[in-house]
Amino acid sequence: MSTLSQWQPYGEYVQSGMSDGRFMSAAYNLIAAGPPRLANMGNAGALGTALASGDNAQDQLAYPMGIVQSFTMGHNMNLSRVFEIGTGRSYFIPGRVVGQLGLQRVMYHGPSLLRVLYAYYQDLIPPTFVNSMYPSNARQGPNIPNPHDVKIPPGYENLFLNLASDLFTQPIGLLVLFKDSNEDTIGAGYFEGCWVPNHNLGFDANGVVMQESCGIQFERMVPVATQVVGLISGVEGGSSSFSATRPGA
Repeated sequence: MSTLSQWQPYGEYVQSGMSDGRFMSAAYNLIAAGPPRLANMGNAGALGTALASGDNAQDQLAYPMGIVQSFTMGHNMNLSRVFEIGTGRSYFIPGRVVGQLGLQRVMYHGPSLLRVLYAYYQDLIPPTFVNSMYPSNARQGPNIPNPHDVKIPPGYENLFLNLASDLFTQPIGLLVLFKDSNEDTIGAGYFEGCWVPNHNLGFDANGVVMQESCGIQFERMVPVATQVVGLISGVEGGSSSFSATRPGA
């Protein structure tokens, strides 16, 4: 159905052009931690080209986060509502937009949540050492825009729990990549200037797993242009017109 006049409740789908068996799911999404700004990774175009072509360059720029159980994102816009005398109508004046993220992760084995969020960071000046989790051949130069010398240890090895460490006074970035069940890229976004204002760890005697969670505030979300699945257009018979085209091509 493409117009309201064509609406037939017992005759067809409201949203036509859908393909059976082709869908989006959390199983096909990826979250990766990286440097605080997309510019530290090149730019949105360079990253989008790497993601679209399957180039492994992004593997050296963002670290995939495993064992994530839930991801939430929210934006809040401050709106000022203006009324006038003599009518019940009103106007809206948009204000600033503030975004926040939420992550919940099982502490299965290996790096903790705070450790993997700061995977890109590296401090080799004693007495506090923070080693990067990136492969040894990764390009470390542009990934550390502020080589801050950490004074208060965040933790050691795989376990970072001390949010009071000055390591966490440095921002990070998060890459979120969306694919469908055919592994075709839907799109991607990079959350810049991420800060972790709260972190929680919980377990109990009767529990089976240990869980961590954190809230994240980010400065802005930058859409990343990748090779995408084209917009679904309504086609009679329930078929779909998917196309893998790059925006602007």
